[in-house]
This record gives sequence, C-alpha cells and structure tokens, in this order.
Amino acid sequence: MASYINNPTVLDRKYGGIRPSTAILMDLVMAQFNAAQMEAATGGNLISGSKNTSLSGVSIDTRTLRPSDLFFAIRGSRNDGHDYVMSAIQKGAAGAVVDRRFSIPGEFPPDRILLQVQDTHKALRDMAAEVRTQWRGSLVGITGSMGKTTTKEFMAQVLQTEFSVYRSPGNLNNLFGLPLAVFGLSPEDHIGIFEMGMSASGEIAEMCRIALPDFGVITNIAPVHLEFFESVEAIARAKEELAQGLGARGTLIYNADDPLVRDIAGRFPGDTISFGISAAADIRAEAVEITGLTETRFRLVCEGVSRRAVLPVCGLHYVMNALPAAALAHRYAIDLEQIVESMRHLQQAHMRGQVLHFREGFTVIDDSYNSNPQALRLMIETFSRVPHYSRRILVAGEMLELGKDSESLHRQCGLQAGKSGVDILVGVQGAAREIVRGAAAAGMAETQIHFFTEINPAIDFVFRKIQPGDLVLIKGSRGVHLEKMVHALRAGYSEMAG
Repeated sequence: MASYINNPTVLDRKYGGIRPSTAILMDLVMAQFNAAQMEAATGGNLISGSKNTSLSGVSIDTRTLRPSDLFFAIRGSRNDGHDYVMSAIQKGAAGAVVDRRFSIPGEFPPDRILLQVQDTHKALRDMAAEVRTQWRGSLVGITGSMGKTTTKEFMAQVLQTEFSVYRSPGNLNNLFGLPLAVFGLSPEDHIGIFEMGMSASGEIAEMCRIALPDFGVITNIAPVHLEFFESVEAIARAKEELAQGLGARGTLIYNADDPLVRDIAGRFPGDTISFGISAAADIRAEAVEITGLTETRFRLVCEGVSRRAVLPVCGLHYVMNALPAAALAHRYAIDLEQIVESMRHLQQAHMRGQVLHFREGFTVIDDSYNSNPQALRLMIETFSRVPHYSRRILVAGEMLELGKDSESLHRQCGLQAGKSGVDILVGVQGAAREIVRGAAAAGMAETQIHFFTEINPAIDFVFRKIQPGDLVLIKGSRGVHLEKMVHALRAGYSEMAG
C-alpha cells in the first residue's frame, strides 16, 4: 500500500493539520463506495435499493443519526438496533444493515438500502476493514493501560506541523468505536492515529485486522481491568496483540521504563523505537522538573542530540505521553527544534488533567474522566509536589473493574495519599472507602478523611470546605460521575479564562 508519509507532493493540510469530525462527508474515503461494494465486503445480500447507491456516513445509534447515514442495527445486551430500523429510515437514513433474523416490513421504502448479513457487528467491522484498505495514509495504533487518549492528542498536535492528521474522535477505542472512527478517514489525511482499548483477549487483534496499523505504540502495562484478567501478565499478553498485528513490516514505539512492555519489544520482529527516562531509551527525557501547574521542564534527547523542552502541563506522566509523539515525529524527519516548539503548545483532552482557576482563589485539576491505581498514585505524587498552595484536597472516586484485588489496590493509594501531605481526602463510592482507610493507616486524622457513598453529598461537603489557596484534585472512574462535582464548581463559582 502506498503511503503519504514523507511524500512532499501530498503535504496538503486542507484542514489545518487535524481534520474535524464534522468535515464534509463526501470528503471521506467511504464516499467512494457503493452498495454493491458493501455487499461484497460484508458477504451480505442486498434486498432493497440500488447497487449503485453511494455511501457516506455510518451510524449505530438513531439518537445521533444524520440524514443519509447508513444505519447498522446492532444487537446489544440492553437494546436491539433492529427495533429502531424504521425509526432510522424515518429520520432520513439511506438504509439499514440487518441480520437474517430481522423480519422485513412490507412498507420498507424501495429506494432505501436494506442489506441482510449474518452478523451486523461483524459486517460493521468488515466494512471498516475494506475502507482502511482503500486509504493510502499511514496508521498508528496506540494501546496501554494509561495515557492512550493524551498520547493520541499530543501525537496529533506534534505531527500536524507537517502533515494532515486524523485521530479517532473522543473515546472510540473498542470494537464498536474503532470501526466508526475508521469511517472518518479522508483521502487528504496523511496519518491516522487510533486508540485501541480492550477488556478481553483477542479484541486488539481484531482491531489490528480492521485498522492494519503501520506503527504501534504501547504506553504501559498496569493493573487495570483485572476483573476480566487473571493477572497483569495476562493484560500484557492482550496488549501484545498490537505488536503481533504489526508484524515484521511495522514499527513498535514502546515504553523502555516498563519491564512488561520491554519484554513485548524484545519479542517483536520489526523495527522498534523506545522512549522513557532511562538511559537506554532511544528518545528520552532527562532532568524533569515540575515548576508549576502549567509547566514541566526537561531535556529531550533524540539519538544523542538534546534540547530544552517545556510542556504546558504538570507531571512526569505527561512527559511520558509526549515522548511517543517526539519519537514518531523524529522518525518522520520533523526537525527537533520544531518538535520542541510544538510541545510548548500541547493541549490536554477534556476531563484529563485540565487545570481550572477560580476567582475565589482556589484551583481545580479536573481528571474526572478515568482512574486506575497507577494513574491515581502518579497524580497524587504530582499533586503533592506543586508549589504555592496552602491546602491540597483530593477527591478520589472508586476505581472500577479491579477484580479480587480491588480493596488492596485502593488501600495502597490511600496509604500514598496519607504519606504525601494531602490535607483533606474525600472518597466517593464503593471501594473508595479503602482509600480512606489506607490514609487513616498512614496517619491522617479522622477530621481530614471523609467517605461518601454517592456523589451529591460529596459535592455538598467540598462546597463547604473549599477556601482560597486550595488545590483540588478530582479523579475517578467515569462510572462514579465525579464530573458532576466539576460542573457544580463551575456553576457555583467564577471560573477564570485561560
């Protein structure tokens, strides 16, 4: 497959580097397909509509369906998309993809596509795989237990200085989301960057079948999703599917500081680029210094050449998210000075460490989108090192999907919080009680530690306690809904711009 990378005749940054997900649908690769090609790609039978009908958008949810989208009726554990086929047609869908159990209504419009397949979810994936084979750019797959989204965002922002870059929107990183993201590729895109999450073995291998990555990035391996895996080593084996999907033709960019990731790289037959803070890393950070909530300084070293670098964010974990971006940009021959300059302007993804300043004199770190034990410990370490605040308030939600080790993993985070100088600890929901117990075991007084079974009383408590000079870290799994606390603070106080 031909590639756009390093081809100077196609540096057409039509959308200013990162094409928005709202770009004109006819600009998409899938707009080159018709119903006959989709029939062939999915192994289905077209029983209504013309084989020459062109395709544009794809939807699996009638709530977000746009006119002319093709609706895939997915059978889920809670809802069956086949119940909404006629609703999709009434909303202007170009047609629907259904399975063979679907009873075709007599009133189905003859001018709309109706494709019958054996399995609609597999048809969605197969169609995305066909779209991918027709796209000429280079694709990057990112996996890891932490930092996938931030790494994706940083990588896109660094590479956009020379290439048109498309990255999977939002959190479309599973076997439903990734195919939908692939449908967003445009012929003008030189590089596509996609997250690959998983909750079971085999999922990343299937994503690689669909996406055909040229580059793979493994950020780290940590005790996440232990509810579904017997051990961290089992998680590592599932993440290794990305390296296996690359094969000898691909390039693996990996965290040299993580022993389990290093083991994966050691078995990889293709080209590798390592990153980290260890001296053995090909692309590394030295002399990392947190100077404030909006600045982390370090020396970026690439193949023996070093430059001073600054990130407009706080923490070593953000440096580790930026290093893969530097590694890939360096491989694409982007000048080191240009890489360093672009790093000065990196922006975080929504609800992933955003710093919010309030006129009332306190500051909030909004990291409410997700949490796991290693990420929480890293944030506690960073949080405790930020200078110039009178008190530090940690709001920590329950971390989900940790399996049989959940209580001990929560307790370890509480022990660290208690030893790190946290002034007030607020645990929210379920196993977060163990964070509070761990902090008590580390010596925090009862007046400093508080546990709430749900979010609303925790919001009321924080509102009563917060005062000028406070730094508040809000971190939790999405299922705990700690974003409600952030919304409440924004509604109840005066947020400062910038």
